[in-house]
Amino acid sequence: MAGFIDRSQWATFLDEFSKRNQMRPTRLEIVGDIGAQEQEAFLPFVGVTLDTKDTAGSIDIALGGETAADDRQLTHHISNVERIAPLIGITGVEDGLGIESRDGVKTLLSFEALREIEAHAAG
Repeated sequence: MAGFIDRSQWATFLDEFSKRNQMRPTRLEIVGDIGAQEQEAFLPFVGVTLDTKDTAGSIDIALGGETAADDRQLTHHISNVERIAPLIGITGVEDGLGIESRDGVKTLLSFEALREIEAHAAG
């Protein structure tokens, strides 16, 4: 991951990132010692928040339905965050977010294109 965000800017960056990308379809992967593990695919992006009371640095990624009644919801908690970076595609468009924790585990939040959703629904 290149283009890391300065720690002093995390809260502002994550708030703006969340507003820009709300309700985009997602894919969430955790990359660690055992390789990449997909946590979910195609849930709408709700937001990313920084726990400002936690000096170790923790972030929550919220994904799910458009209403509280929609049971397709997931919150992924990441502790001891060391670095965050936007994932920028080859066209220069923001394609997601990379988060690395102190133990070297990377969380990759990627935004899915609509054509991939259509293919997923058909297959």
